[in-house]
Amino acid sequence: MKTCRFGKAHYITPGETRKVTQRTVIVSGARPIQLCPYPLVDEELEHICKAAKLHLASSHEDPFATASWIHLILARCHPFEARHRLPDGNGRIARIIASIPLMRHGYPPISIALAQRPVYYDAINQAYDGDYGAFVRCLMDGMREAIVSVRDR
Repeated sequence: MKTCRFGKAHYITPGETRKVTQRTVIVSGARPIQLCPYPLVDEELEHICKAAKLHLASSHEDPFATASWIHLILARCHPFEARHRLPDGNGRIARIIASIPLMRHGYPPISIALAQRPVYYDAINQAYDGDYGAFVRCLMDGMREAIVSVRDR
């Protein structure tokens, strides 16, 4: 199985967080970003889950604001690591979980086309700098493209 990993002389089951693998992740680029330190990943995930449950329980929350918030904090936590050139799944997990508030309000799940990825990553960086508009627009544009694609088939 491509998702099975072997650590330093012991088996690491799929789904284990970076706390187990003890790896720090830094996103390289013009402005490197250190993600959640590995000793704190499980604690951070617990906090994210509790906070997300509160947001999801509120009927007054904007589903796009909730979805973007969930996506951004999960992506920044980056609980899993890539091994042997395989994708780590952090973005997919963030998009799936962030789709929950949208689907509860009748919207389709988050969909980001491969061609849209550069805009998506740039929007994430803008959101980390405090400008969330580009990220929410990116989610909405991806959703529109997915709806048009399905409708035109």
